[in-house]
Amino acid sequence: MADEDRATGGGEAYAHSNAGRERPGRTPPREAMRLVILGGSITALAIAREAHGLGLRPVIVDSKSGIAHRSSLVERASLPEGNEADILSRVCALGGPDACLISTADLWLRFLRHNRETLDRAFRSVLHPSNETLDICLSKAAFADWCLANRFDAPRYCRGDDAPCLHGIRYPVLVRPAETLHHHSGIPKALEVGSPGDLAKLLERFRVAGAAALVAESLLGQRLIQYSVPFARRGTEIVSFVAQKVRPPADWCSTGTCVELSPNAEVEALARRSVEALDYFGIGEVEILHSLDGERSYLIEINARPWVQYSLATASGHNFLGFLLRPDRADGPATVKRGFTWLNFSEDAYVCLSRSQGIVRRGRLTMFEYLRYVLRANVYALFSWSDPKPWLLGSLDWLRSLAKR
Repeated sequence: MADEDRATGGGEAYAHSNAGRERPGRTPPREAMRLVILGGSITALAIAREAHGLGLRPVIVDSKSGIAHRSSLVERASLPEGNEADILSRVCALGGPDACLISTADLWLRFLRHNRETLDRAFRSVLHPSNETLDICLSKAAFADWCLANRFDAPRYCRGDDAPCLHGIRYPVLVRPAETLHHHSGIPKALEVGSPGDLAKLLERFRVAGAAALVAESLLGQRLIQYSVPFARRGTEIVSFVAQKVRPPADWCSTGTCVELSPNAEVEALARRSVEALDYFGIGEVEILHSLDGERSYLIEINARPWVQYSLATASGHNFLGFLLRPDRADGPATVKRGFTWLNFSEDAYVCLSRSQGIVRRGRLTMFEYLRYVLRANVYALFSWSDPKPWLLGSLDWLRSLAKR
């Protein structure tokens, strides 16, 4: 199968020796295929590095400067100040028969969804699933409905305005925006509440902000393992692997800062079934919570785009871009399923050591365990031997921020 662990002793050694590295080489020629990347984040940086290693020309497009703009491997395209039509015109100008398009943020996925026909005409390929699938993945309410209709285990849920359903729900509950929101003042990404009174107060905050809420029975009181199943799918073929979010804890409901490969056949099979049920095309990530108390795995969400820890895929030989764009080439490094740990050092240090809520300071993790994972990390959010500039500048920014505290 396409995602089988093909690692022999030599293949695994090759992959390990190249952790965090991209294939060295000169700037791709002007006639090389361009990959237009919407977004300038850590995710965009990882995608750009893999694209460059494949001989593509990565072009970073965003309305503001991000860490990916600091890479020496990318071309940068500025966006005009103006409305969506102006931005669409600029993005389409970067298209052509030699250009593909990929989004690295939900905000850009919505832009893509709104302008799908125009972008499909402008680019050789848009590396995302259909609008129908995007609608399911971008809405927590629609995704919960889809899980129920397709008989995937997910926490029982109610909409925030469904009083009869809320009356019978078990506490504690986890409240999230029904639609993915970014930088929405006063609305938490996810918050656990333990009583009807507290829930009523929180739902009022959502109402005042004009945001719909999804209320689900919380799993956070159970012993949980947070799994991430990154994948790429074309036709009926899937490449995938399983990673475990080591930190932060599940009850933070936050992006992983320390993530490691952790093969689990049952979890991977669940993720693959969900991707097949969506008839998904492109790169994505399935998030699964496994309850050690209930011995059940729950489908939490599917991100219809590359995820923050994307460099784990490159380091372990899971060449998702090559799989989608160059299916005739199968000469990449052997895939491996264990032995890689991804770390975002500055964010992980905050999770563990911050005065306000650091899990080491609060006794939820020993200093030894924290340092053990720091030392075993071999894939990094910013550092790359072939592209050190983002790490150098990011480290300077981090040191400046510490000096101001």
